[in-house]
Amino acid sequence: MEIIREEFIKLDINLENKKEVIDYIANLLINSNRVRDKGLLLKDVYLREEEASTSMGLGIAIPHAKSLSVKEPTVVFLRLNESIKWNEDKDIKMIFGIFVPAENVDNQHLKILSSLSRKLTDEQYREALLKVKSIKDSERLLQGLNAS
Repeated sequence: MEIIREEFIKLDINLENKKEVIDYIANLLINSNRVRDKGLLLKDVYLREEEASTSMGLGIAIPHAKSLSVKEPTVVFLRLNESIKWNEDKDIKMIFGIFVPAENVDNQHLKILSSLSRKLTDEQYREALLKVKSIKDSERLLQGLNAS
């Protein structure tokens, strides 16, 4: 199962704040038929955001949710043109959205989150994601997530 594909990768987009980012991701998931109910997904994402910030520092935020609205596990990667504020962090430029069905078979979201977090601690990997020129090359860099 492919949790990340070209259609879930958007490079150099202009979004102004966390709310716009989360709404953009929800629309992307609705339009690709990965989500049943945008409102329910947004509710679940914001509930998770209330528990603790999903900013991990290093210019990266990882909003994520388990939701009855999610049909199949999906990872979205957005690289912004300009950094935005995400709670206390002011320099967020890369966003990885992780969304899994509520039943969360085999702790999928934790496996994906763990795999992604390990990769993102590597400075060269982060730099490659910041500099990559095409969606296809981004997908190649992120392919390891499909094995999670």
